[in-house]
This record gives sequence, C-alpha cells and structure tokens, in this order.
Amino acid sequence: CTDPGIIPRREVILATGCAADLEAALGYDVLGGSNNGTEPTIDPKLKSQGYRWCRTCRIVRPPRASHCSDCDNCVLRYDHHCPFVNNCVGQRNYHFFFGFITSVLLLAMLVIPSVMTYFSALNSE
Repeated sequence: CTDPGIIPRREVILATGCAADLEAALGYDVLGGSNNGTEPTIDPKLKSQGYRWCRTCRIVRPPRASHCSDCDNCVLRYDHHCPFVNNCVGQRNYHFFFGFITSVLLLAMLVIPSVMTYFSALNSE
C-alpha cells in the first residue's frame, strides 16, 4: 500500500522532533502552539480557511484533511477508505487509485464480452 498523505499524530511529532519540518512543509503549526495536547485556540484566519482540530490525533488539520476511522489517521486531501486495497485514498496516492480503477475497468471490458460469447455458444448447442 502507498502512503495516502498521513499527518503524524501529536505523539509521533513530539517524539521525533519533526514539528519544525512539518510547519515548513504545511505552512502552519500542526501542534497549534499547545504543548500539553489540549485543544488550542485556532487563529480565526486559519479557522475561516477550514483548519480544524482533530481530537483523536490532537493536531490541527488543514482543509480537506479528515480523520479516517478505519486507519485511525488524519489524511491530507482525504477522499475515502477503499476496502478493496485496504488503504485510504488521499493526496499522495490518488493517481495509483485511479490506475487501479482504470485497470479494473479494462479487465471488465475484456472479461464480460468473453463470458457473453461463451454463454451464447453454450445456448446454441
């Protein structure tokens, strides 16, 4: 499975010390300026842009990011959790999911006419 764009939980960010790297990559403080994990007061400018607090991961999520209850992670540009590949579809693996859907469609376009031809040959006998 590919990484859909998981935003690390507060515990992982604090343990690895990657808060500065995440702030540089995402453009805002993921921890919300709070060191104890309680819900911080999100800047009204960020809140109006769609930034929200995730109570499970205890981080500030950007717009279109959502918490997946199946994977138990916050995912950037979360689309859905696909049961067929058992992975979230998000920012970093959407093109792989589109390739999967395309290959399944092409396979169906090959198999369905073959099955129809087989059953029509059985009925003609």
